[in-house]
Amino acid sequence: MTEPRDPDLFDWRPPLTARRETPPVGRTAGLVGRATPGMPPRARARHFSAKALAQRVRPVRSATGEQRRVMVKARVVRMTPGAKKALMTHVRYVAREGAGADGEQGRYFDARGDDADARAFAGRCEADRHHFRLIVNPEDGRDLPDLKAYARRFMGQVESDMGTPLDWVAGAHFDTGRPHLHILLRGKREDGRDLVLPREYVSHGLRGRAQELATEILGPRQEQSADIEREITADRFTRLDRTLLVGVREGQLALESIPAEQQSDALRRLVHLETRGWVTREGPERWSVPADFSERLRAHGDREDRERAAAKALWGSPWSGQIDRLEPLEPAAGKTVTGAYVGVQPIGPHGSGPQALVMETFDGRLGHVRLPSLDAALVLDRILPGAVVQIHAQARPARASDQTIAEVAGESGGVYSAAAHRTLRPEDSPAFIDRHLRRLEATSREGACRSLGEGRFAIGADYPEAAAAADRAKLGATELGVRVRDPRPLEAQVRAQAFTWLDRNLRGQVDIPSGGPLAEEARIRLQERAGVLRAWGVGSGEPLRLGKADETALRAMEVKSAFERLGANGKPVDLARAGQSFSGVYMEKVHVAGMPYAVVEGRHGITLAPWRAALEACRGQAMTGVLQGGSVDFRFGQQLGRGQGLEL
Repeated sequence: MTEPRDPDLFDWRPPLTARRETPPVGRTAGLVGRATPGMPPRARARHFSAKALAQRVRPVRSATGEQRRVMVKARVVRMTPGAKKALMTHVRYVAREGAGADGEQGRYFDARGDDADARAFAGRCEADRHHFRLIVNPEDGRDLPDLKAYARRFMGQVESDMGTPLDWVAGAHFDTGRPHLHILLRGKREDGRDLVLPREYVSHGLRGRAQELATEILGPRQEQSADIEREITADRFTRLDRTLLVGVREGQLALESIPAEQQSDALRRLVHLETRGWVTREGPERWSVPADFSERLRAHGDREDRERAAAKALWGSPWSGQIDRLEPLEPAAGKTVTGAYVGVQPIGPHGSGPQALVMETFDGRLGHVRLPSLDAALVLDRILPGAVVQIHAQARPARASDQTIAEVAGESGGVYSAAAHRTLRPEDSPAFIDRHLRRLEATSREGACRSLGEGRFAIGADYPEAAAAADRAKLGATELGVRVRDPRPLEAQVRAQAFTWLDRNLRGQVDIPSGGPLAEEARIRLQERAGVLRAWGVGSGEPLRLGKADETALRAMEVKSAFERLGANGKPVDLARAGQSFSGVYMEKVHVAGMPYAVVEGRHGITLAPWRAALEACRGQAMTGVLQGGSVDFRFGQQLGRGQGLEL
């Protein structure tokens, strides 16, 4: 819940200027030459506001244009009786597993070193009136050479602005696609008084300081010229191409149909497209544009992004140096591809967007596929390279949201709007309606509907089919899913006390394809596995075959081993039962008997419940759950529940 603002926390407003040197003699009569830490707050504010002082050491840049962009969020948290527990939850979240630069657990640092004690910091905050939580997210965080050094310089500038040393700890997150900082700042000055951040400083000053520092380190942001140059020569669909399509009439584009201020860039773009074979010159300042122009460019750009991400996934893996073997995998609807997991990387700059999964198939290919989002790849979280995974393809289904849009528009004269949706379906939540508006904004850009402005869209009778066709053109005719068949590499399956993927072959459930080095290794490991099982007295016949009882025994061994590991601290471990309510903290995901489970640790025991990708956003949080019909309804905190997107 958002903490109420306290006007006492914002009682003075120092201007957002750079530090000043001592002014020249003769220009500051009656003014103090330099600000000192002992100055009262209002005197310090007057000092920095004085117009007669010398010029700034570093010129102030505007918030737009050449300055690097940094998003800064600041929150004041009152230390109420229940705030200590919330603070410790936040401390654990910042230092969560996988948040580090190389996928390791996140670590705290401060002004003095790289191994700060965040729990001790939280203890110092207990008697304080409040503390601050800052998120500093540079747009070019990947380009900063040292995010920790950047944080220390940033907090040093805040100390200078506030006129007091500050007590703070910070953690850097690298697992979201854009490296950023979480900073915890104690609400006390060095002399023991409450630390007060001015309202204007919180709203604008922190961001201004962060942007000035990022610009100083990385240089000015040449936004317009650099972006346009990239768009002119890009082998993908760009915003400039969208401008070109507006001027197309019956497959023909005349340069004069482009706005005058964009004709120069448009001409250079058309020349590039002509050399690449995507448009054809028909005469002076006139080109022929194919009907599938945007689809071809998008497909080409996506293929390049996939290849780049797939090559990056090989770095540091046993397949390093085999980039020349990479090839796209495009299974048809209803088909599956099985192989060894290599790695996964985001396609493009957004870590939560489409992902490139790389795998070595049993028929000898080192291939990559496109998964639609990070959620689709979360089942591979903390899976070792070499694990046996399977890709399955199905025809891309129509979206239920498109059918809802068509039904609402059909009852509203062919026009969809949020007001019409609320009137016709008052039980739908605002967040649910907002998702439909975002869907329409996307499909209107693809020509499946027409925007009328002010959140209103003209919907044709064939809208569901047009939207589905746009999805197929943009995302492909099939939708891919991934399943972990065995979280262990082949060599680890040989002596595993579990029912492994190799055992499925001995059980007659799968066959090992031929044609590649992975298939040859699988046959060797299968012989070794058969020898181990014979020594354990499992299976019979020559060659060795496993029956249903053998499978049950091996699965029981795996469950027992997993329970012993999870219950090492003395807590009992149990599987969630139908109708059973359980509570605790979601700790991790484990694979038991071929299925992923969420480990929920409560005060008196540990429960294993069926895992879902949406849980990963709530790792480390307290939750309750009920198993019903083979799936679990998870609820987090005191207010989250049904209708808020967390039920599974």
